[in-house]
Amino acid sequence: MRASSGNMMSAVSDPFERFASECELRVVVEALSVAPRDVVASPADADEYFLVTLSGPRAEAGSIRLIVVIPPTDKRAAPTARDALWWLAADAWSIERAEGSMERWASTYDYPVQSAATARLFDRQVRQTATLRALLCGSRYQQLLELYEAEVSASGEGRS
Repeated sequence: MRASSGNMMSAVSDPFERFASECELRVVVEALSVAPRDVVASPADADEYFLVTLSGPRAEAGSIRLIVVIPPTDKRAAPTARDALWWLAADAWSIERAEGSMERWASTYDYPVQSAATARLFDRQVRQTATLRALLCGSRYQQLLELYEAEVSASGEGRS
């Protein structure tokens, strides 16, 4: 298990890592075993799974848990605060952009609106977004969404 805290150096160059430090976010990363798995496949060819827990300085705000998958082609040994924040921001951004409407959200990804799986995922995303908002409180939540949007816009992704 690996933990990082908000006491990292302020000279961090990645904007998501810097955001985590400024917000005093704690990121705990735990490698997971997965079942079932292909036991004859080489471990060098297998995806690695990590449970990432993000919490802030206020215990009452709760925490967010996220499973991050790293493919064997990725050189990272484990996910970072950036990985967790980027995906959490992406999910929250899409919920906010859809103004909480499952139909609008589903159409963003071409998910079938009538599907029970779509409804379950949407409900999870809404709960996760609410927890992220509580964890960051105030303008920090909006700052994270703006950070995500600026990065996506600069890369040309996420336009609709």
